[in-house]
Amino acid sequence: MKTRIAIGLATSALILSISALAPSAAPSAVGALSSADAAVSKSLAGGGGGGGNVSSAGTRLGDLLSGWAVPVITVLAGCLLIGALASRNIGTSVGIVLITLLGLIFLLSPQSVESFAKGIANTVF
Repeated sequence: MKTRIAIGLATSALILSISALAPSAAPSAVGALSSADAAVSKSLAGGGGGGGNVSSAGTRLGDLLSGWAVPVITVLAGCLLIGALASRNIGTSVGIVLITLLGLIFLLSPQSVESFAKGIANTVF
């Protein structure tokens, strides 16, 4: 029975990873090349699109990572939760759910976490 569960979880993870990595539509090589050439010439000309502007690079990187991290954490937690529930380990299941919720709150709403932490700090200090 345990090997069936392990095989099922491995197969599910493999199918999910393959479907996540599969391209949704193949980009045309000509369109990609012409837009890349346009971006290079625009950047070299200095007049377009804020070429070389790194003032909000951290914010943009954070948005990009949180956009990727939320689905990855959700899928990973779901796989771990299925495994914990299949082995009838309720304590581990509750722990996985709580840790996942805490991580998703930090990723999806960092402003509320910041204001909560500042409120606690103002109360204590």
